[in-house]
Amino acid sequence: MIPCYVSGKGMHATSTTHSFKVTVMMWLDASGLGYDTRYRYYEQQFPDLSPAALARKVCDPIEYYDRDWPAWRAAQPADADEDELVTAFFLARDTRFRAEAQAAIYCFDEAGFGSGVNVMRFIQARKPVLGFCHREAGKRPMNVGNVLQLALEYPDLITVQRYAEVEETLSMVRTWLQALAARRH
Repeated sequence: MIPCYVSGKGMHATSTTHSFKVTVMMWLDASGLGYDTRYRYYEQQFPDLSPAALARKVCDPIEYYDRDWPAWRAAQPADADEDELVTAFFLARDTRFRAEAQAAIYCFDEAGFGSGVNVMRFIQARKPVLGFCHREAGKRPMNVGNVLQLALEYPDLITVQRYAEVEETLSMVRTWLQALAARRH
């Protein structure tokens, strides 16, 4: 199994990105080919949630659901900057999830600065990234050209696929993960 980091627009994502992330996380969990590192971590905190509910939960900002956040926050100075505290807590968790991941799967439909930073972190770590853009992404507020530039500049690390329906991405994920697994053996 290949540990993966499934991501896309974070805090302000719409149902487009949530649907992609939930579908891919659940498929990974059921496929035996891989798993999402964040999903796997939070299975321990939420053992009674259904796979769909857990996958949807981990699409939200971490401070909304991580059970360690309230105690961690309470241990910090009361007058500390809240944005800095949330960022420090999130960064520690997210660094762990990225470090465990051997590959990343991204929905670029609503990509913003955070997605770009994280993808560059994977490139820097020489970890492959499979990115998806909806066929009509050009009609959305994102620059498809920036995503395609990454694929042209880092063809050994970045694969970009276009899709029309989120369900069709699953066969592309399967093929990509199988190819990654074959290269490692």
